[in-house]
Amino acid sequence: MSYAEELPMYWRARLEVFREAIAEAQNDDEDLPLLRNGVMRDKNIERSICEARMKEKEFPNSPLTLMETCSFNNWFAMHPEKVCGEEIITTSREFPISIKGDRTWIENTIGHGIGEDRLILPVPFEWTIKYFDSTDPDFDVEYTNGEYTARIYQGGADYNLKITKGDYTEDNVNFRDIRDANVHLLNFMKANRGKASSNTLELEALALELELQMSEL
Repeated sequence: MSYAEELPMYWRARLEVFREAIAEAQNDDEDLPLLRNGVMRDKNIERSICEARMKEKEFPNSPLTLMETCSFNNWFAMHPEKVCGEEIITTSREFPISIKGDRTWIENTIGHGIGEDRLILPVPFEWTIKYFDSTDPDFDVEYTNGEYTARIYQGGADYNLKITKGDYTEDNVNFRDIRDANVHLLNFMKANRGKASSNTLELEALALELELQMSEL
């Protein structure tokens, strides 16, 4: 989340942007149902428009009212970590937004919401969990596919994602939101399916231990 998005004035500017977009849209505009639900297809463009509006016009920076918080999906835009899955745009005019997520994602999102501050990815393909300790007060999880190793750990208010291949660092990025780090890593996992490592049994044992620890939370 950018600095602007931390300010109430940003969310008031966002409300105005959506109201104007809806007023200017034609009835047959395929994006009209999305706009009415407070969603733009490109969130980066949405952010740019809202920040530009803040520069054009002065908005109050007092705390948002309940109506302002709940209008045009403001609350979920402010708290994407509360969404139990990935937001999918559909072709339905009645239900233009769908949430795609499995039980693991739901349980982890709820756990994050009640203060566990952790979201563990349901790892795909040959990826598996190499390290995770649910008793550790700091978030730290490591994944591997036998070729790459990816570690997400909490450093202050941020989450650092580091992907390595042997001694070579493939990626090293900081994220304010654990979900952003997970989405970035999941895309990497999908692009790099990997191969089973010689330590597969050991890693599976660690994954089983993790599952048992999570079930006890």
